[in-house]
Amino acid sequence: MKKKNKRRNLRMLVISIIGILVLCIGIIALRLIYLSSATKGDSIAKYDSPKSALLILDIQNDTLGISEYGNTEPLIANINTAIEYANDANMEIIYTKQEFKGNPLDSLISGGMYQADSVGADLYNELSIQSDNIFSKLRTDAFSEEHFESYLIKNKINTLYIVGADASACVYKTALGGINRGYRVIVLEDSIFSVKRDLLNTMLEKYQTKGIEITTIKNFNQTQAVDL
Repeated sequence: MKKKNKRRNLRMLVISIIGILVLCIGIIALRLIYLSSATKGDSIAKYDSPKSALLILDIQNDTLGISEYGNTEPLIANINTAIEYANDANMEIIYTKQEFKGNPLDSLISGGMYQADSVGADLYNELSIQSDNIFSKLRTDAFSEEHFESYLIKNKINTLYIVGADASACVYKTALGGINRGYRVIVLEDSIFSVKRDLLNTMLEKYQTKGIEITTIKNFNQTQAVDL
C-alpha cells in the first residue's frame, strides 16, 4: 500500500512539474508572439504634399555584437551613405532603438540584450546621427510605438525607406506595419542586416509578395537627386 502511494505521489509530482513547464512555455510563447508580431492601425490620410523618410532600425551596440552578422563594416558604411544622401535631400531621418524595460521575461527572451539605459542599447557609435528623431520601442514593429506613428502623421510622411536590422525581424515587421497602414515601404537591400545570406535572399523575395518594394543605395541616391 505504501509503495502504491509513493508511486501515485511520484506520478502526481511529475504531472505537476510537466504542467508548470507547459504553462511557462506557453507564457513565453505568447509574450514572444506579442513582441514580434506586426501591428495594424488606421490607414493614413492622402496628403497634399506628402514626404518621405529614411528609417534606420536598431543599429545599436548590441546589434553590432551579434557574431552571425560577420563583418559589419560594409553594411554600416552603406547605412551611413544612405543617411548622407537623405540629409543632403532634406529628407526626414528617423532612428529606432530596441529597449526592454525591466520585465524579466523580456530579458530572458532577449538573452539580456537591449536593456534600457545600458551601453548595449545605445545607438552604435559609428552610426551617423543627423537628427534628434530617435524612438525607443519595445516590440519588433516600430509602429507599435505611438510616438513614432504620431511623428509620421504630423510630418505628412507616406513613404518609408528602411535600412538596419534585422531582415527577418524588425525590418520585415516594421515594413508590414507600414503596409498595413497604407504607407509605401521601400527597403534598401544592400543596407539591411541578416544572420545568413540565404535568409536575406529569401526575405527579399518575401518582401515583394507583401507589397514591400526593394531598391539599392545607388537607386536611392538617384531618386533623391531627381527630387531635389
